[in-house]
Amino acid sequence: MNNSYDIEVAMPEEKSQCYLKNQDEDALTSETFRTKMDNNYFSNPGGTYIPFYSVEYKKYFSIMCFLSSRDMWWPYGMKVILTVNRDDMNNPEYGTKENPVPVLKDIGVDESIRDNDQDYDKAYMDSFYRENVIRYLKYKMPKSEFKRRFKKGE
Repeated sequence: MNNSYDIEVAMPEEKSQCYLKNQDEDALTSETFRTKMDNNYFSNPGGTYIPFYSVEYKKYFSIMCFLSSRDMWWPYGMKVILTVNRDDMNNPEYGTKENPVPVLKDIGVDESIRDNDQDYDKAYMDSFYRENVIRYLKYKMPKSEFKRRFKKGE
C-alpha cells in the first residue's frame, strides 16, 4: 500500500470496445475463491472485476473489488481516481490484456460512485482499500508473485 499512488482516468462509456468482455458479453466479471476451511460456496470470498483499456495510459487495468460492491455503481463514462501500485505500473509484464494492472481503490472525481458519498469519507475508503489489498494478496495474487515481491518482508 505504501508503494501506491493515484492516477486520474476517464472511464470508457458502457458500450465501449475498451472493456474486456467475458463469455457472457458483459464487462463485469466475477469469481469465487474456494477455501479449505469452508465448503459452503456462498460463504467463500469472491471478487468482482472490470477490466478495461485506458487510452491515456495505453495500458489495460482491472478494477477489483473483493468486498461487497452492492453500495457501489460502476463508473462508466466518468472521471475516476484509481490507486495503483508503482511496481505494477513500471513492470512491462503488467498492463497487457492478459495481465492488466490491478486497481484496488477507485473514487469518482466529480461525483461519488458509492452510495452516501462514501468516496469522500476518508476513514471508510482507507478501510475499504486496506481490506481490498489484503484479500487481493490472499486470494488473487499468484503465490509465486507474492513470494517474489515480499520474500524480504517488505
